[in-house]
Amino acid sequence: MNDIITTDISKTKDSFLWEDLSNISVGLFLLNEEGFLVQYNQAVADILGIDEDNGWKNCHISKIDNILATGLMEQFDKIRNGTTVFKKKNISGTNFQGKYISLNIFCQRINYRDNGNGYIFGIIEDTQNSKVLGEENNFYIEELQILSDVSTALSSSNSLNQILNLILTSATASQGLGFNRAFLFLYDNDSVKLRGHMAVGPSSAEEAGSIWKNLESMRLSLSEMLDNETIDKSQQDKALNILIKELVFDLSKDSLLSKICQRSAWINLGKVNDLDPLTSILVDKLGTKDIALVPMVSKDKLKGLLVADNYITRKPISNNSVRLLQILANQAAVAMERAELYRQQKEQTQKLERMNMLLKNSQEQLIKIEKMSVIGELTSSIAHELRNPLTVIGGFASLMTKAGVTDEQKEYLNIITTETQRAESVLNHVLKISKASKNDSCAISFSKLIETNLELLLSRLHQTKIHIHLSKIYADMTVYGNFDQLSYAFYQLFKLVAEDLIPPGRAEIYVEQKDNKAHLNISIFAEKKYREKIIPVLKNIFVENKASQRLSILVAGEVIKFHGGEFGFFVRPDGLPVLYVQLPLYKEN
Repeated sequence: MNDIITTDISKTKDSFLWEDLSNISVGLFLLNEEGFLVQYNQAVADILGIDEDNGWKNCHISKIDNILATGLMEQFDKIRNGTTVFKKKNISGTNFQGKYISLNIFCQRINYRDNGNGYIFGIIEDTQNSKVLGEENNFYIEELQILSDVSTALSSSNSLNQILNLILTSATASQGLGFNRAFLFLYDNDSVKLRGHMAVGPSSAEEAGSIWKNLESMRLSLSEMLDNETIDKSQQDKALNILIKELVFDLSKDSLLSKICQRSAWINLGKVNDLDPLTSILVDKLGTKDIALVPMVSKDKLKGLLVADNYITRKPISNNSVRLLQILANQAAVAMERAELYRQQKEQTQKLERMNMLLKNSQEQLIKIEKMSVIGELTSSIAHELRNPLTVIGGFASLMTKAGVTDEQKEYLNIITTETQRAESVLNHVLKISKASKNDSCAISFSKLIETNLELLLSRLHQTKIHIHLSKIYADMTVYGNFDQLSYAFYQLFKLVAEDLIPPGRAEIYVEQKDNKAHLNISIFAEKKYREKIIPVLKNIFVENKASQRLSILVAGEVIKFHGGEFGFFVRPDGLPVLYVQLPLYKEN
């Protein structure tokens, strides 16, 4: 663009705004937060008498204020902070070439949330020239105000739906471009198709009258309307949205729509004579040929197509209106790309948080496994070391019993033999759990775990009058862990119930799923006089942790805890004691 003057400082993201408004007589300029002139059009150069060859690159606003006394420098900090909008009329003086000028000046901060940068957007109007141009300048000033309001609103949002609503509202609001209806098609890069996404506007004259009357009564400016979430929803017609979402256009086929999107060039369809079949479908669906078609492009990437018409008022669409709609569409495309980057960054952050949590849990689990492994190796070594002397003691006690001793000595030897056997039994438990800790973990059927160990126990019991009933398991559940370890734990609990708690009496095992856990409840049914003996035994084992004489239960409890579960007992309201085990349900992820 030969008539666009830029400094060496990089352009802002709204460079398309300068390209489209470079030939107007109103001066446009942009300051960075330090007050340097980073961009301006030819009108600014003409009004101020700027000579590009005489040191105007990286010019500071103070240099302009020194010769014109605009008062801009005094208010600069407030403008930069966004606490004030600078307006001053009829400033007279001479420009840098000594020519008399009279001008109006306007400055306002524009924010960009994606990179944190801020700019001060300014307008300079030559009042002498404006007297000649009159209405034309007023038109451009209105355009600039619309662009400023929309740009500010778009830059403050990272939500795609909000951005799309903002652009459609800007296109249809009377304070904006004033189209009757606006339709948004989003581009699907994979299928090379435009898909109808959203529409704003009335579907009939009666509905239009009601909506426009309601909006007029609110007396809102465009910036206030873009901040008002209820306005966006009030203009959305359900029938219109259903209609637009049914439309899909294949851009791989030769059509006017595909050419518009490929060339990134807007078109006023009312001025086109011959329409291809694909474009005719759009005209037929909307019920009018007077349509503005505007591609939404950011960094040479097609984001969608913005369509607007005056279906209700039948007012002809001017090229100037379509040109301004194109500028808004490009602003929206930039905001859409920023929203997509924000969404991807947010998803990546959430993914990293999940991975960190999994890593933390994995580290804790590895520590537990390592501890279990060390304990297993240690106990295995100790058990083997103790087993040998116990075998010798037990063997000699048996030999001495057969060697003809007194009755008193025989009684003592029997005690030694019995206690030696009990010690060996304890060591067998330790060796079993040590051996189990070396096996791999896997998904385990909770019902199989229970049924297998209950059947094993019942087959080994010497008493035939032991009654342990397993209720029907309606839905199988899956837990995760070491099958041998868990089998050992459940077997020892069942054995405790069968040998120490229920004779005389019976036990009922009930299984259920609750709070993402597999629950096992063993209810002990016994007469009151027996319950009074059972409950203290359970408190001694599970509450007071006095399990020195029940090492097998202590080990079983540690196994259950290691697998993330809980165990213990409680007393029902009817006085029956209940043993319980809870294990977390297995999840593949």
